Amino acid sequence: MKVLLFMLFMGSIVLLLLVLTYYLSYSKTFSSHSKSSPFECGFLSLSPFSPPFSVSFFIISLMFLLFDVEILLVCLLPLVTSLSYFSSSLMWLVLTLILVSTLYEWAKGVLVWV
Repeated sequence: MKVLLFMLFMGSIVLLLLVLTYYLSYSKTFSSHSKSSPFECGFLSLSPFSPPFSVSFFIISLMFLLFDVEILLVCLLPLVTSLSYFSSSLMWLVLTLILVSTLYEWAKGVLVWV
C-alpha cells in the first residue's frame, strides 16, 4: 500500500512539472523568428549565404569523441575483465575496431593536416 501511494505521489509530481514546463515555456518571446532560431557560433543564421563548413573541425570533433569512448573503455577494462569472458571479449573487439579505423584513416591521409 505504501509503495502504491509513493508511486501515485511521484507520478503526480512528474505530471505537475510537465504541465508547468509546457505552459511556462511557450511564452510571447518565441513569437519572433530571430529569437526562436538557433545561434550558429556568431554567424547570422537568417542570411541566405552560410559560411563554409570546416570539414577538418568536424573530423577533429569525431576523433575527440572516438578517443573519449576509447579512454572510457580502457579505464573500465579491469572491471570488465573480472566479470565475464563475453564482456571482456566484446570490449577488446570494440578497442580493436577503434584502432583499425584510426589506422585506416591515417593510411588514407585523413589525419595528414592534424
